[in-house]
Parts: sequence; structure tokens; C-alpha cells
Amino acid sequence: MFHANVFDFPNIDRTKVRPQHFVEVVPSVGNPIKAAGAIYHDDARTQFAGSWFQLELESKEEVIEFLKKDIYCTEGIWDISTVAIYPIGVAVRLPKKMEGTDEKLYNV
Repeated sequence: MFHANVFDFPNIDRTKVRPQHFVEVVPSVGNPIKAAGAIYHDDARTQFAGSWFQLELESKEEVIEFLKKDIYCTEGIWDISTVAIYPIGVAVRLPKKMEGTDEKLYNV
């Protein structure tokens, strides 16, 4: 399991491709995405800074390959050179449902 942070290029507007990002992410929820979300510049959570993921993958190289396929990467939103990847152990993870995902993923 790995945790990855990747930051957006400065002054980039991710909202143009955000709806497509969500469509493309849904099939990966559960495998390999265990948890994910946005990183913000501000406490009010109005200015995106990047994204974070917890991924069930075998290596840092697999994490990078996974990220490179995301529309945020292919459309020049993420600065992939900023990615920081760490192996992690998870003690607790509570479910938060994402529209379009299989209900069975949330049975605890």
C-alpha cells in the first residue's frame, strides 16, 4: 500500500476536466484506490493545490504509471515531477461513498 501526493501546476484550472476525472476514477475505486481526495491551498477548501491517494499497488513505479493515466496528468493539470510516494500501513479507514461506485465496497 502506498500514499501519494501530487501537486497541480501553478495557476491551473482543473475544473474543466474535473467531471471527466470523476468518471474515469470510479472503476479504480476499491482496486487500486483505497482512499483519495483533493489537497487545498486554503482552509476554506476553495483553491485546489493537488491530489492525494492511498493505492493498493506493488511498487512506486506502479503508482507513477497509475497517476500518468489520469486525465489530470494527460491534460497537464498535475505536475508529475512533484509526486511524493510513501509506503504505508493503514490502521483505520472509514468509508465515504462516491457516486457511481459499487455499494459492496462500503460493507464494513
